[in-house]
Amino acid sequence: MKKKSMALAILMVAAVLLFASCSTGGSADVLTIGVDDSYPPMEYRDENNELVGFDVAMAKALGEEMGMEVEFISTAWDGIFQGLETESYDVIISSVSITPARLETFLFSEPYLSNGQVIVVKPGDTSVTKPEDLDGKNVGVQIGTTADTAVQKYMEDMDIELIKYDEIIQTFTAMNAGYVDYIVVDYPVAIEYVAKDPDNFEISTAQLTNEPIGVCIRKDDTELKEKIDAALATLRENGTLKEISEEWLGDDYTSNIDTELRVIE
Repeated sequence: MKKKSMALAILMVAAVLLFASCSTGGSADVLTIGVDDSYPPMEYRDENNELVGFDVAMAKALGEEMGMEVEFISTAWDGIFQGLETESYDVIISSVSITPARLETFLFSEPYLSNGQVIVVKPGDTSVTKPEDLDGKNVGVQIGTTADTAVQKYMEDMDIELIKYDEIIQTFTAMNAGYVDYIVVDYPVAIEYVAKDPDNFEISTAQLTNEPIGVCIRKDDTELKEKIDAALATLRENGTLKEISEEWLGDDYTSNIDTELRVIE
């Protein structure tokens, strides 16, 4: 009797495990995404603490096209690439510029957005019309960004005091307080802050760089890159990327992308 009971119990456990396997086997895969959620209008928390922005909307559309759920993992920018290397998430979708240095370590999708570094000045300040006008000034950037890299390149020939901050909002706070003369930042981000506070900020006519933006992927995840590229191509062809860009950035920066990374001379 005990043997029969034991056999029955084993069969019941096996049946439960089989049912659980069948019920989860068909569920959608999850694409985990590293994101710096302090970078409006690209990715940030709204008044309800909901994660929103261009990259967030694009990532959700990308996941839907790939047949995958998406899960965002908030990460400070200065540790975001390390998180990808240690497999804390599958990809980074966080306004990541495609640079030669990053391509040595990671794969990137085809570019989905055109970007560049610009200079934020005080309203009415017409003294900065070219990068060389930063000579002798204090410049604020977010640490580890391509703005940081671009200004360092100009520092080779100019006397610039570079002041680095953990989050981009800190650079604008510092400029308001008089700690920095200018800010170098991504063009879409500059537009966002200027629109919110036009009495204190303005975008100069000087552009420092041209930078294509892509999804950052681990070097060995070639199959994932192919899937992402295919999905991005569909989103571009059906107009989804254009719609998301117009909604969050006020214009279409996803078409006719200049794929060459360069410092503007």
